[in-house]
Amino acid sequence: MSSKTVLITGCSTGIGHDLARRLTLAKYTVIATARHPETLADLHVALQLPLDVTDPTSVASATAEVIRCFGRIDILVNNAGYALRGAVEDISVEQVQKMFDVNVYGVMRMIRAVVPHMRQQKAGRVINIGSIGGKLVIPVNGTYSATKFALEALSDALRMELALFGIQVVLIEPGNIRTNFMAMAQANAKEILSNPDSPYQALYQKYLRVTTTMRQHESEPEIVSQVVQQAIEASKPKARYIVAVPISNRIVLRLGDAARDFIFRRMFKIAPSVE
Repeated sequence: MSSKTVLITGCSTGIGHDLARRLTLAKYTVIATARHPETLADLHVALQLPLDVTDPTSVASATAEVIRCFGRIDILVNNAGYALRGAVEDISVEQVQKMFDVNVYGVMRMIRAVVPHMRQQKAGRVINIGSIGGKLVIPVNGTYSATKFALEALSDALRMELALFGIQVVLIEPGNIRTNFMAMAQANAKEILSNPDSPYQALYQKYLRVTTTMRQHESEPEIVSQVVQQAIEASKPKARYIVAVPISNRIVLRLGDAARDFIFRRMFKIAPSVE
């Protein structure tokens, strides 16, 4: 049984929703948050709050309410995320900024709001939900992966910086998980992926076929929630936990650039045009 207070962002669906339910059953004091709090109606948690990680006022308000109600925040789980698919050339700077605003700057806003309270407590744990896409990039996923690569760097820096104050930082790196996240990512990019005038249209068609096949082997969000709970409860948590990543992908992670390029070019049938 635990009385620790856990603040989780992005609990409307998927990993965040399942994690809030799991930790509640494990007797944690769970604060579940989402931009649209009505999506939290079925969660019997200690507190439900509206929280938009892109809005500094929302972040400050939610954090203050947690402190007012419970006096402390022991664990922060940065789970909120957003994705858009498309070739780097096809995605506008404004669209990429929106992803960074949620996936990177949103995490930074939460850190700036919550860590001062953890520092005062002289204890705390930050769990960042990254992605295997923060280590392994495939075509059409470059800008999203850029946000997750950035989260890798932030987590590494935070792990060292916050150790000064007894605060631990853990990065979770899931593979493909059966949530509506990927479907939403492709829905967000529907205009890009279906543009018949795009020079990348053939690549998009192949990408959609490959990812549809990959989704048939997705893991359930529970597998990630279990690992997050392990990371919360470990006395000495690992810096990184890779979750639901097939052995084939783990092998590719160890390869050099040329070998990776060869594999992905074959997978997506990428060959230079010949005149």
